[in-house]
Amino acid sequence: MKIKNNFKIVHLTDLHNYQFGVRNSQLIKKKENQEPDVIFMTGDMLNENEDTGILQNLIQQLKAIAPVYASLGNHEINYMRYSGKDTFITSMEQAGAVVMDKQYIDIEIKGEKVRIGGIYGYVLSPDKVKGEEQFFMEEFQDTDRFKILLSHMPKGLLLWKSMEYWDVDLVFSGHVHGGQVRLPFVGGLYDPEEGYFPTYTKGMFECGKGTMILSAGLGSSQGIPRINNLPEVVVCEVKKK
Repeated sequence: MKIKNNFKIVHLTDLHNYQFGVRNSQLIKKKENQEPDVIFMTGDMLNENEDTGILQNLIQQLKAIAPVYASLGNHEINYMRYSGKDTFITSMEQAGAVVMDKQYIDIEIKGEKVRIGGIYGYVLSPDKVKGEEQFFMEEFQDTDRFKILLSHMPKGLLLWKSMEYWDVDLVFSGHVHGGQVRLPFVGGLYDPEEGYFPTYTKGMFECGKGTMILSAGLGSSQGIPRINNLPEVVVCEVKKK
């Protein structure tokens, strides 16, 4: 779909309950200055063994800047195993986010008709497996709207190139923390899915008919330090051709 009106997206991922300033005041100030039309969160915004207070407070502040849409990561999935899925998602929704787990919503952004979907998983093509993810994707892509997918893990869509099958315009992803440690002239050192010296760790990549924006994210799980790898907030402006 061709875009007639530009709109701006801010993408946050892999916060892992980090705070930038008191109550994330530094992070909020940057978002206010960027004046986004919509804010996306693509998972691992908390750690699975910690509470939701930091995340809830962040959402409450972000929603005053722009609408917030979120998908789940592996830490949210693990957290829900003992807290309950409904309890966790309700807490995020009460804070002000629209949470999507194999769900989508049709909205307008700056007059543009957009479909936003959220999914956690490898999102393989139907020639590999046929299940819940594939049924969701078939329904999600069946529209003339501009299609944006929030998908925490990039491996299936990008490394295994299932984006070549699915008709999606724009994908936002995270999970790999930019390779955690970045080496000069080499790039990211480690990906929890691919192992050492992974193929994709951060950046913008064309695949199939669409584009993936893979963020290095903001924090780290289990206290593992980021080395030569600054926290990243992605600002994406979707422009008319």
